[in-house]
Amino acid sequence: MKALTVLAFGGFALAAASVTTPAIADNHGNKLMKEVEMKVDNKAHATAIAKRRAAMRAVSGNMKTIAGYLKANKGGPADVAKSATMIANIAKVAPDLFPAGTGMARYPAVTGAKPEVFSDNDGFKKASMAMASAAANLAKAASAPNAGKKEIGMAFGALGKSCGSCHKVYRQKLKK
Repeated sequence: MKALTVLAFGGFALAAASVTTPAIADNHGNKLMKEVEMKVDNKAHATAIAKRRAAMRAVSGNMKTIAGYLKANKGGPADVAKSATMIANIAKVAPDLFPAGTGMARYPAVTGAKPEVFSDNDGFKKASMAMASAAANLAKAASAPNAGKKEIGMAFGALGKSCGSCHKVYRQKLKK
């Protein structure tokens, strides 16, 4: 069963590597999985929690890439478009990363998924699709000929708002 869990998480890491940051494809994914497995006895729940935490870390890394362009001229519009597309792809599958019983009600020190993720699942899916749409709009703005920082920045702000509005309702920040 342990081999199956590692294989399932490894498969996610390889698939995520194509739509997320390289950090997921290296040892960070294995480290995260081991960390979660130490706290969660149910292997299916551990895998789900580790997958979604890895996905959210990938979103965060891509947001930092975009902010790096806007604030410090690191990279260019093509890098922004690539990161925004990765975020959109993750947002589209995010609701599937939250199976019933994997929230903070059962695993408070492991996940910040509030009960509202499960009790208001339609709202959670809607928020995730709004994030995917905002990320796609950012990718489109960054891919436009002569893409300017003003347009990219405005689209990035909208993406940030969609992330924040979801976090307010559905996420409790974990204490370190």
